[in-house]
Amino acid sequence: MAQSTTCRANTKQDTLTEHVVEFLNRVSRALRNLADSADHAAKMVRKADAARRS
Repeated sequence: MAQSTTCRANTKQDTLTEHVVEFLNRVSRALRNLADSADHAAKMVRKADAARRS
């Protein structure tokens, strides 16, 4: 009986771990996309500043 409970607990923990890993992967991907967008915006601002100065 105790072994069955332990097995169920491990399965629940494994499932939770998988969800946490998937969530962190999505957060990581979103942060990379945000950083890429910020880089692009900074390039556009620099380009606009250079055009305005010339």
